[in-house]
Amino acid sequence: MLGPHIWQAGAKKSERKAHIDITHFQSLTRAQEQEIENTANRMINDGHNISKGFMEKAEAERQHGFSLYQGGVVPGNSLRVVEIEGIDVEACCGTHADNTSEVGWLRLLKTSRISDGIVRMEYVAQERAIEVLNLEADILSDLCEAWGVNQE
Repeated sequence: MLGPHIWQAGAKKSERKAHIDITHFQSLTRAQEQEIENTANRMINDGHNISKGFMEKAEAERQHGFSLYQGGVVPGNSLRVVEIEGIDVEACCGTHADNTSEVGWLRLLKTSRISDGIVRMEYVAQERAIEVLNLEADILSDLCEAWGVNQE
């Protein structure tokens, strides 16, 4: 969505929050953030199968190219290849769901430039996304009440 120059530059996931760092030359606009969040949620809701398996590195590179290494080059002659059917293929040793629908709802919390050419996207998923959405609804309701306006 942002262009072919995007490359994963880092990531961290925990039960409370996650982030992914990408190469990009400027901060994201609110419209871009919404487009990313909406597209991710559509992919999750579409229920794409996720396959995981080992391949010889040379064969994996021949089939999928060097975009396999979004998370960094993996040492050794064998790769664990994770494929989200119709979406993406990467070499990754992390834990993965069997279907995108298992992720539940995703909520993009914020984006920021953490260094020159690197943008961090912080997000939550599943139950944490529900908690954040409920909190945001409470804040909106409180603001409407304080200002004496209808949410519509």
